[in-house]
Amino acid sequence: MRVAIPFTGVDASGYGYGRTRSCPTYGAGYAAYIFGTSLNDTPTTNLFTGANDGRLIGTPGAVGLVGGPMATAFSGAITGGNLLTVTGTVTGDPLAIGQTIELATGAGGSLGVISSLGTGTGGAGTYNLVGGVNTSAQSMRAFTRFFEVPGFSRDIFNIGSALSLLAIYKSPINQGLLSDDTNGGLLGMLVPGSFELQTFGRDSASTIVNVSTSSGFLNGGSTWTMGVSQFDTTTGQGFVQRSGVARAASAVAGPRTANPMGNTTRKLRTHLYTSTTPAATLAGIAIYTKKLSSAEMDDAFVYWRDMLADVGEVL
Repeated sequence: MRVAIPFTGVDASGYGYGRTRSCPTYGAGYAAYIFGTSLNDTPTTNLFTGANDGRLIGTPGAVGLVGGPMATAFSGAITGGNLLTVTGTVTGDPLAIGQTIELATGAGGSLGVISSLGTGTGGAGTYNLVGGVNTSAQSMRAFTRFFEVPGFSRDIFNIGSALSLLAIYKSPINQGLLSDDTNGGLLGMLVPGSFELQTFGRDSASTIVNVSTSSGFLNGGSTWTMGVSQFDTTTGQGFVQRSGVARAASAVAGPRTANPMGNTTRKLRTHLYTSTTPAATLAGIAIYTKKLSSAEMDDAFVYWRDMLADVGEVL
């Protein structure tokens, strides 16, 4: 006879003890993903639907997906199937082998991956691609590592006229966690210069919701944190939480005229921020089409805390 006894933070269900638990949906789960080979060997599988619907560029580490170098803007053209010709200045990090090329708008997906250098050594010149797509000269950008959530940002927001973005992260200042473009875009959560979390949204009328959460947490670049950014049609608010420290909330930004935030042509991505040293690490993200309650945030925290505890990490 085997008896299952639940121990908080321990998953030993394969031995008849402990528990297994799915990522909580709270009836509004849209998408959730775990990053890290010690955590999950299928990082593009949606924990809520089971669909393989996320787009991953680069490879997660043992625990988490670390931001990688990015060339945020340059003028380029692709000819002959696999030859990228860059003219003028490359903004952000230099172009390098392994970077995925796309249009500056992010529309249309990958235009190829740099496989070797031609005459270019990071700036103007030629680069050889694999999987290249012929494209006339226009504004492009290039990334080494990121994850892209299915669905455009405003489409996600409009499902329930409210939205919660959740991230389990380690991050120094001036980093992007989950947003629909560089510099915060029109919807997302960032780690700004002097706070733990910035909740940011801009609507089609260019009205902005922007509020930051500061709890006095230290060592953000080396300590796991759960951040939550919540929006409805008139307000935004942010929250940060760690074990042993009470959850901290920002002020509520708003009210304002109802108008969904985000962009109908951009998807939410990890690590989209103009920085020459992207260094945020994401162990997991989840998106809900409602505002999570205090109890639900506590419950989600326990789920992600237990996940990390299984691989010796502390949230």
